[in-house]
Amino acid sequence: MLGDLLKLLAAELALHKHNKTNRQGVVNPNAQSFYIIHNVLPESVYQGLLAALPDMQLSSVRENSHWRKGQAVGGHELANSSIAVWLEYFESPEFTERLRAATGITTLALVPTVDTNRLSLLFYDPPAESEAQGDGTDWHMDGSIYLGDRWAGILTLIENTNDVTSKLELQPHGQVTQIPKTNLQNSLVLFQGDHVLHRVRPMVKCERRVVMSLLFSDWPVRTRNPFLRRYQSRVNLAFYGNPQA
Repeated sequence: MLGDLLKLLAAELALHKHNKTNRQGVVNPNAQSFYIIHNVLPESVYQGLLAALPDMQLSSVRENSHWRKGQAVGGHELANSSIAVWLEYFESPEFTERLRAATGITTLALVPTVDTNRLSLLFYDPPAESEAQGDGTDWHMDGSIYLGDRWAGILTLIENTNDVTSKLELQPHGQVTQIPKTNLQNSLVLFQGDHVLHRVRPMVKCERRVVMSLLFSDWPVRTRNPFLRRYQSRVNLAFYGNPQA
């Protein structure tokens, strides 16, 4: 009992420190790995998600601020939409085991359903009046509200662009890494977004990119720190029009 309490307190202190120092570029050099899992979804699930995208985009929230530029649908809204039936696969042992086999992390799992970032849908379509549009954040690192290691997953559904590499770029160990676009659709890129700089390169006219954003942790326990939770709520409100965190 006491040991568990001390573990929680130590993790809370470490998380608070990490969220302050990663803004200054202080990150864990052992948290710079990334993984690409190709054909991560069964073809039937992938095609079902694609078929649902037009309706989902109509119900998306458009944001144009310093937080983000683009359209998104949060996890709570997805769970009550026509796409929900296709999300069941993400709960399956098969999906979880593929993640754990690829990363070697035996406890890696999706974060709790209460977190709208668990599964969300992001649309990248440049406005007609714009020559180029990314997601408005350029190079950045994420914050975290999880006591365990936080892993971001980007599942590419559509990437119809003029480039030979993905618009998503990572900077592990400070080295810009471009991801080949070949076979990237229906592939999941996993990385520790609160330790690895990343960005989405600007889109240009007639390009289109749609991804699912997933959030995992090896110890998916949310912080009790009210300041971190409040900050995450502001981010959620900007992205999805829903402040739940």
